[in-house]
Amino acid sequence: MTHADLDPANPPRRHIGAVVLIRNRHGDVLMVRPKYKHADEQQGWQLPGGGVHEGETVAAGAVRELFEETGVKRHITHALVIDQVPASEDGSSAEGYNIVVDGGVLDPDPAAAVTLPQSAADELSALQWVPMGRLDTLAFPYQAARVRAAARAHDFGMRLPLYQRGEPADAG
Repeated sequence: MTHADLDPANPPRRHIGAVVLIRNRHGDVLMVRPKYKHADEQQGWQLPGGGVHEGETVAAGAVRELFEETGVKRHITHALVIDQVPASEDGSSAEGYNIVVDGGVLDPDPAAAVTLPQSAADELSALQWVPMGRLDTLAFPYQAARVRAAARAHDFGMRLPLYQRGEPADAG
């Protein structure tokens, strides 16, 4: 499709995902393992998060998804990475963006207490703190690259404030 083929009255639909980079004091990343895809493979671990609902800010979607999948509540105000995802070749998924937001660092006691909520058991098989050195073993290459890029952005203070119509769109 070229620019000339686009119908301004009917713009293409896009998926917006909000995923959360949250680490413990050792630099390990909190990751979840979905049941609905790649269940038979060793890889498939990903950052907690999911689709932003229509009318919901990225920050609010990230807070909601993080809590649903991990039971963790965080105040979300900044993005770290915007990862454009092309539509699948078979047409089963639309083009979209996964916005990695900054969930910060959990102190040792709260980090140790994180467990998979019973309410997430239908969607997720597990969650764990993944050392950065194990990303390539547990996550698909694009997921590992996304996590590393977000961790670098956080470490170097390269955070982008989340806004809605010119106002901070923080959620907590």
